[in-house]
Amino acid sequence: MQFTKQQRHTLRTPKVVALTNKDGMKIILSSLGASWVSCILPLDTGKRDVILGAPNMATQMEQRVYFGATIGRVANGFRNPTFNFECETYPAANSQEIHSLSTSTDSFSYRVWAISQPDQQQVVFTLVSPDGDQGFPGELKIEVHYQLTDDNQVIISYRYQSTHDCPVNLTNHTYFNLAGESSTRTALEHDLQILGSHFLPLDENGVPTGELKDVTDTHFDFRQGKRIGRDFLLDEDQTVMGGYDHTIVLDNTMDEPKIAASLGAPDGDVRVNIISTLPAVHLYSGNKLISVLGKNKTHTPYSGVVLTTQYPFDNMEQTNSGIAHANQIYTNQTRYQFIF
Repeated sequence: MQFTKQQRHTLRTPKVVALTNKDGMKIILSSLGASWVSCILPLDTGKRDVILGAPNMATQMEQRVYFGATIGRVANGFRNPTFNFECETYPAANSQEIHSLSTSTDSFSYRVWAISQPDQQQVVFTLVSPDGDQGFPGELKIEVHYQLTDDNQVIISYRYQSTHDCPVNLTNHTYFNLAGESSTRTALEHDLQILGSHFLPLDENGVPTGELKDVTDTHFDFRQGKRIGRDFLLDEDQTVMGGYDHTIVLDNTMDEPKIAASLGAPDGDVRVNIISTLPAVHLYSGNKLISVLGKNKTHTPYSGVVLTTQYPFDNMEQTNSGIAHANQIYTNQTRYQFIF
């Protein structure tokens, strides 16, 4: 991967760009964190923004709930502040600010990415993470490509390359509320299907234990679809986190596009199907949205739901996926098909 000099140096002021399709669907993106900050659907009842976000870029810089941001280098947390990889020990930055998302407050989510826009329906964000960044080995070059199609799909494609073997687990952390960003309806009133037969239990610190547990006869079985609030906070796995905050491993783990999840609005008028090449979905029910300023209201717990497609990381000693080998180019893609 070859980046220009301009792409290798982040710009100080975030830029905002809008993509629109022929039917009037519109998404708004920001170079701050290569973030997806609005998704406006042209419904018969009027325009509806179905994702949560900050009211402006100044607030987006200050919030710590990762509204629509690109997460990296590694989504989800580590058991220890150091990890062993290929017989070497690395002091990975660790944060438990929000469901062990990744590294530190200096994560990719709060950096200004370089930006280019080929046309009104595509934008590409680029970032260079230097060797040793966040405690990880190797210089990592990243492209995040957003596309809005005329059949109302938002496609996020990732492309990255490292100069050293290292773990990489990039994802997008968008909060969905299909009833509308300003609605009083919550994530718990949405219907959800996740086509995954196993999940990663967490310990008392919110870090995966390393166990891969069958969802059968548990409250993590979304294979047939159910309302998110139906079995909410009825087990120890949820109560330790204040709700859902767990990785569910998909049944079909082939490295090809597959339906991962489907989310339906409380009134059934909007649905988003999530199709991904990645093998897992992290379900987060917005447990820590405590007095967070949004675009039109102050958000409270469960105001939105996050469904991040990713590798099922637990910790560096136990993971067997998401390792980028030196000088190889890696790609993955997630599609969000909106039906309304």
